[in-house]
Amino acid sequence: MGYVYLTIALVLNALANIFVKMGSGNLIYFKEYGLIGGLLKNYILILGCLLFAFNMVFYVLALSKLSLSVAYPVAMGGTLIIVVLISYFFLKEIITPAQLVGMSLIFAGVVFLTTKW
Repeated sequence: MGYVYLTIALVLNALANIFVKMGSGNLIYFKEYGLIGGLLKNYILILGCLLFAFNMVFYVLALSKLSLSVAYPVAMGGTLIIVVLISYFFLKEIITPAQLVGMSLIFAGVVFLTTKW
């Protein structure tokens, strides 16, 4: 069950990062309405922050079942790969060959971390 919680946490973390990125395009609200008013008008940014909060709930649940030395690298590596792929397909960002190599190495590392020998 720990890996289920961890998977949910890393997906929520990745989506939170994407929504915060999308919401950052609406920073004009902060100039018009101030910090609090601008935040309340920026629904995409609010959604990103809420997803970060839900991510923490599932990450804590995952940590109750898994060791930190496994959970943290899997969460960070998995989040990175998901963010890069979503950025490529939905935000039309470019993936360089170096990033592909890096993601492959991260994926291999996550496989090694989670494999019981």
